[in-house]
Amino acid sequence: MPVLPEAQHIILMQFHEAKGDRVGAQVGQVVAEDDFRATEAESPGVEFDGAYDDLVAKGLLRRESSGYALTQEGYDYLYAGQGVIR
Repeated sequence: MPVLPEAQHIILMQFHEAKGDRVGAQVGQVVAEDDFRATEAESPGVEFDGAYDDLVAKGLLRRESSGYALTQEGYDYLYAGQGVIR
């Protein structure tokens, strides 16, 4: 998978970092929409329109009633793919 746009990378990083701590992501982990919106507010100049839908369409996230869940594909992108976290 090619490198994702900045907004999508920021979204995926929310699964790796919780409240500024690098806790690591887990498949099935859900991040609440409010947490994403707070991150958007802290990222001026980054365009988030359509980013969530595109990540869902690519299979990296799954929409849940309380937010978004990380899929196995999303986990693999973060830790073994182009977006690898070191």
